[in-house]
Amino acid sequence: MRRFGLFLVGFAAFSPIAMADDCTKDVLAAFDKQHKSKAFRTSLTQATAEGPAEITWDYLPPDKALQTVKSPAMAGVQHTMLVGDRAFAGADEAYEELLPQFKQSVAAEVQAAVGPPPENIGVFECAGKKTFDGKELVAYSAKDKDVKPGTDPGDVLARTIYVDPESGLPAYNVIAAVSGKVEPVVKVTYSYPADIVIEAPVNAPAQKKSN
Repeated sequence: MRRFGLFLVGFAAFSPIAMADDCTKDVLAAFDKQHKSKAFRTSLTQATAEGPAEITWDYLPPDKALQTVKSPAMAGVQHTMLVGDRAFAGADEAYEELLPQFKQSVAAEVQAAVGPPPENIGVFECAGKKTFDGKELVAYSAKDKDVKPGTDPGDVLARTIYVDPESGLPAYNVIAAVSGKVEPVVKVTYSYPADIVIEAPVNAPAQKKSN
């Protein structure tokens, strides 16, 4: 079963670019605003041995979330859902209600995604206005500090958070080589649909205990 995940995890592995202004507080403010919004969506495509997997998280803070996974390695579309104090999982919307221990795990991960952003995200520099995916955004960057000696400077990875200057909300979370000559390692897209609906499935059977 796929679990919810928060792509803020791993920020601490990145350090500031030398002689740059520390704008970490601006990054934290953007994610704090996101987590306080009525609804938001996180989506990415992740490479697997079988082919690309499409992963989407819909959130309705404080306690509703739906993860959808489409992957050539899985039969059907996989879902994991939290609605208040109940959690469900299944394929192609054929849900079962999860046992308490699994519900607690899902609830904890959702809370991490919609609660206050962690303080230890590393240090981000102000990178100014940049155009990404055809949009003019405000960028904040941090370089990978765990670099092997002799690594080409252009191959060093950096995490860049792109923020919409009008809304103040995160738009992208990207890990890519500093050179920009290759596709990003990770590209997370944030959006804020007003029509997200997450409701507990009706008559979902209880998950069976494994022997």
